[in-house]
Amino acid sequence: MPPKPPTTSPAIVAKKTRKSLTLKVKLDITYSQTRGKKTNSIAHHHGLTPSSVSIFKSADSIKKAGETISSLQAKKNHLNS
Repeated sequence: MPPKPPTTSPAIVAKKTRKSLTLKVKLDITYSQTRGKKTNSIAHHHGLTPSSVSIFKSADSIKKAGETISSLQAKKNHLNS
């Protein structure tokens, strides 16, 4: 039996970090998808993988969250004035 090839040490392999997307980025992605942009071009623009972009099939809940945030910000600005 031939000898095993050398393997890399697990310490050398870098671990990927998890990115959390802001609501603004999520809204931009859903808007781009509704306008017909391709998933790969959206992913490249935001520096994400295409699989990260394609999970935004629940765009309704993201849009609803965006409306809630903007209404809360409007109330806050009104109270500060």
